[in-house]
Amino acid sequence: MEKKLDLSALGQKVKQYRKEMGYSAEKLSEIAGVSKSHINNIESANSHASAEVLVRIANALNVSVDILLCDSLEGLTSQQARVKEYAKLLEECTDTETKIIVDTVKALKDSLKDAGR
Repeated sequence: MEKKLDLSALGQKVKQYRKEMGYSAEKLSEIAGVSKSHINNIESANSHASAEVLVRIANALNVSVDILLCDSLEGLTSQQARVKEYAKLLEECTDTETKIIVDTVKALKDSLKDAGR
C-alpha cells in the first residue's frame, strides 16, 4: 500500500523544530523566505509545501528534509531518518545523560523482546 504525505505529521515536525530553535512563526518565515501565513498553514496541516519551500524551511531549522518527512516515509528510509533525529538529540546531552538514555533504551528493547515471546 502506498503511503501518502502526512501533512499533520509534517506540520508537527516543523513546529517542533521551530520551537527548539526558539523561533516564532514570523522569525522562521523571515529566515526561510516564506510567508508567515504559509508557515502557519503548513504547521496546521491546511496547506501543502512545495519541495522548494520544504528545503528552505529545513535549512532555516538546520535539519534535513527527510527528518521533516520521516513520518511519511516507508521502510529503512524512515528508520534512518529517525536514527538521525535521535543522534541529534543525543548530541545535546552530557555523557551521563547519554548513558542513562542508552541504558533505558536497551532495557526497553529487552522488555519488548520478552513481551513478544
